[in-house]
Amino acid sequence: MLAFRYPRTFEGLLSAVFDAYKLRSFPEMLLEEGEIAPLTAGACHRVEHTAEKSGRVFAALQKKLSRQGLQKAMLVWLSEEAGSDFLLFSYIRRIIDAAQLLELDLTDPLVLDVNLLARKVACERSKLLGFVRFQKTAEGVYFAVIAPRHNVLSLLLAHFADRFAAERWLIYDLKRRCGVFHQAGRFHSAELDAPALRELEKSGRLPVGRLAADEALLQEVWRSYFKSIAIQERRNPELQRRLMPRRYWKYLTEAPNGF
Repeated sequence: MLAFRYPRTFEGLLSAVFDAYKLRSFPEMLLEEGEIAPLTAGACHRVEHTAEKSGRVFAALQKKLSRQGLQKAMLVWLSEEAGSDFLLFSYIRRIIDAAQLLELDLTDPLVLDVNLLARKVACERSKLLGFVRFQKTAEGVYFAVIAPRHNVLSLLLAHFADRFAAERWLIYDLKRRCGVFHQAGRFHSAELDAPALRELEKSGRLPVGRLAADEALLQEVWRSYFKSIAIQERRNPELQRRLMPRRYWKYLTEAPNGF
């Protein structure tokens, strides 16, 4: 069983596609750098990423896919689900080999799987656009923490940059230990110190000592409002969990103790 070991980036995957066509030998599994190969693996080819390799494959995809099709391919990559890289590798190969436009043919199992997975990632982005909660820090920076199932942080930036163009804000992905800071229309990578990370893992929000003077009061007002408009007799926990999955509750400042 042939395996390809590649740098786990989208460009690295495109380089793996390039090598497969150059060698005329297609892998049956993909391995990350440092990942232990299973016993079923036989020969293993090491993929060296270059901009030329990935650029040529991407150019080929641009000829075969619409803009929406390219976006779906990127969403599949951002899903980070087990096996999604090999699914995308197989899909790219199918698209390149197809004699006609294939991306809308949902009778093809590969095309259907790619569409379903891309839709899951797009849905999580859509949910987070409404579930992100900013807290104003003592430094005047608006801070929000997320821990999405899929790697959708980059998909949120344009929305909040447009909505809060004049503000300094930071969105931090707790699951992937990375954040993005916005100031004056520019984005910068951001890291948090160990005490802040421990507090976020515990409570899902910054400690009171790091908040602006009026932020704690404002959060309490929102919690009171949330409780006052709730009608206990009409509670529907099953519907509530379906519309707002439990994994988001921890980061909602208006409902610190769950629903």
